[in-house]
Amino acid sequence: MPSNILFLILSLIIFVMVFAQVRNQKMKEKYAALWLGVSAIIIVLALFPSLLWWLADITGVIVPVNLLFMLAILMLIGVCLHLTLEVSKISDEARTLAEEVSILRASLEQGSPADRRPSGGSVKATDSDHLNPEHRSKNDR
Repeated sequence: MPSNILFLILSLIIFVMVFAQVRNQKMKEKYAALWLGVSAIIIVLALFPSLLWWLADITGVIVPVNLLFMLAILMLIGVCLHLTLEVSKISDEARTLAEEVSILRASLEQGSPADRRPSGGSVKATDSDHLNPEHRSKNDR
């Protein structure tokens, strides 16, 4: 089996798998676009192998396979950069959420001035009592 046919079959399999993952909502569209683009490029190069020779001539690369490796390395660097940006954004969001939870937990444990009950006989249920049943007194239950 010629290598072009093998690469064509593999890239078609990738193409179908990515579409199935997006359809089943296991992969987001923004990530699927990258993989669909890569598989489309491989399909084009498998169907028209002379295109790689033409691109190598234009760019001044002597061996077309070296151009292919360079493009693959650039793509991998791009993927790593994109994933690093996503991880940084998620890390910031997780830190912000952890700070908000800490603030809410501290306000529930200490009780904010608005949540404090008057020392008189009437007992008023507050929003924090509904959030955390452990903080309610026996009279409130």
